[in-house]
Amino acid sequence: MMRRLSLRVLPVAAGIILIILVLTASLTGQEPSREQVLTQMVMSSLSAWHYAPPTKTDRWSEQAYDLYLQAIDYNKRFFTQGDLKTLAAYRGKLDDEVRQGTHEFYDRSWEILSNRIREVQSYTESFLVEPFTFATDEYLETDPQKRDYPKDSPALKELWRKIVKAQTLSVYLDLLLEAEGDPVGLEAQFKTIVQRPLEPELEREARAKVGKDLKRIFQRALAEKQEDRYARYLNALASSFDPHTNYFGPKVKEDFDIEMSGTLEGIGATLQEDGDHIKVVSIVPGGPSWRQGKLKAGDLILKVAQGDGEPVDLTNMPVDEAVQYIRGKKGTEVTLTIKKPDGQLEEITIVRDVVVIEETYAKSAVIKTEKNGPKVGYITLPSFYHDFNQPNGRTSSGDVRKELEKLKKEQVAGVVLDLRNNGGGALDDAVKMAGLFIESGPIVQSKDQKGDITVFRDPDAGIVYDGPLVVMVNSLSASASEIVAAALQDYGRAVIVGSDHTFGKGTVQGMVNLDYFLDYLYPRQAAYKPLGSLKLTEEKYYRINGGATQLKGVESDLILPDPYAYLEIGEKYYDYPLPWDQVKALNYQEWTGGKWDLATLRAQSVQRIAANLNFDTVQKNIELVCKQQEESLQPLKLAKF
Repeated sequence: MMRRLSLRVLPVAAGIILIILVLTASLTGQEPSREQVLTQMVMSSLSAWHYAPPTKTDRWSEQAYDLYLQAIDYNKRFFTQGDLKTLAAYRGKLDDEVRQGTHEFYDRSWEILSNRIREVQSYTESFLVEPFTFATDEYLETDPQKRDYPKDSPALKELWRKIVKAQTLSVYLDLLLEAEGDPVGLEAQFKTIVQRPLEPELEREARAKVGKDLKRIFQRALAEKQEDRYARYLNALASSFDPHTNYFGPKVKEDFDIEMSGTLEGIGATLQEDGDHIKVVSIVPGGPSWRQGKLKAGDLILKVAQGDGEPVDLTNMPVDEAVQYIRGKKGTEVTLTIKKPDGQLEEITIVRDVVVIEETYAKSAVIKTEKNGPKVGYITLPSFYHDFNQPNGRTSSGDVRKELEKLKKEQVAGVVLDLRNNGGGALDDAVKMAGLFIESGPIVQSKDQKGDITVFRDPDAGIVYDGPLVVMVNSLSASASEIVAAALQDYGRAVIVGSDHTFGKGTVQGMVNLDYFLDYLYPRQAAYKPLGSLKLTEEKYYRINGGATQLKGVESDLILPDPYAYLEIGEKYYDYPLPWDQVKALNYQEWTGGKWDLATLRAQSVQRIAANLNFDTVQKNIELVCKQQEESLQPLKLAKF
């Protein structure tokens, strides 16, 4: 995501919409609900600032409707065709509901969905009473795109009979393989294993595990907080403008800030769900838990207390909710009740601190090509991070500059900048980073909703590294990664190597702090905080040659087999992306330093790929996965699994 941090005051028109809502509610003797205020603030902001707000509101309503149903039942496992007919009456009316301050569609869809979840739960409990024989020759279609919603309740019941049977069969086979002990050669023995007679004890154990897991899933779905459910609905309304416009609830916004900064305040432990409990997966080196020394990987966290407060039981709590109790401000104490792998219970008090997530940051290495060959510098950059919350916070452009200086001291013959799997980040850092490799000039240009063009130039007249440069990309290189790759390609400064093209995200997003506007427009409703934030597309960006990366991405100069080629990855696969277009090219001076002949490089690359067994293996794996994806019918007969 491209991020340009700015706080703004809502336009007068947007403010009037909210004020009218408030006055109307007041005249009827009612205060507006949190959902009413939040919806109006989100939609007003989108109408005022989005790059291309929809002109046909009924069409927008249909898009938001479709996105929301996908979000709450993507796998078509709960709603029936009859349910969809009931809800279809709302498909073109969400714009009217927004204007009127109502959310009947949201309420009705949850009522139907929650009833279906309870219905399905009763089905699954009945299916798991009797043993499965796995002897019937039948199949489950696992790809929801290849089947319709169940016609009615009997069809829903039949679908879940197959789902439960498939899950039990999968767990049974896992238990069977686990009982074999030594994993070496199990793949070769698999066909023999599935031909064995069914083992009743393992089948019973498998049913018990599936039953326990499904019960937890259904309970959590039904117990989900209203705030979190409504956040999903708001996100569907926002995402119907374009796929990178999103509503962030408070928890999601906190995670987003952590991703952008590479830091958080907490105990420095990676957690995951383990059955009914929260398990410690790893301890962050140098963090508070590591320094305290008692919390270890493998421990189960049973309870959490703030300072001397009463402990909160984490049993059966989702990990994202448990994390909210464990994180906290630097310098505060948290007391964990943990269960060690040997069963011993222990209370551990940890003083929270800033935790640095090192894998977020740029790193470099020197690669020796051969015994007496040249040394090559390698820099990997996971994201274009920027700590906006700290005036002197860490930035990706600053870190890459430092790594380049290190590599120059090593007298490397060339540098590889690896942007594979880098989904983007801060626009400012993309501009500064591209500028590290050129003397001066434009890096990228953007266009706002009025059609005004802004040119972003290299802010530093100097050049940090002027040697040979390769930029590695793949289909997951997006946004800021594409800005850097495109600029260096247009200047003729670097050779772009990787998948045939990058992701294709050519839009710029800004953040709106909704709490700020609540204070500004309706301070009496401070109790509604925190409201979260809105990320919205406010500009499109363009290459200095006038072209856009939107939908098309950046085409590599040298193409390598892409392990992700079998996946539908890229902007063009999203719902409702903004279209490709172009603007006038800028004046810029192409690189006059070391040059290369791309035709010769391509010919040599093709020869190396053909002779490299590793690339051949990658290609065969791609073909195998593609074939497996096409075969989406899962057999429910043990002998055919």
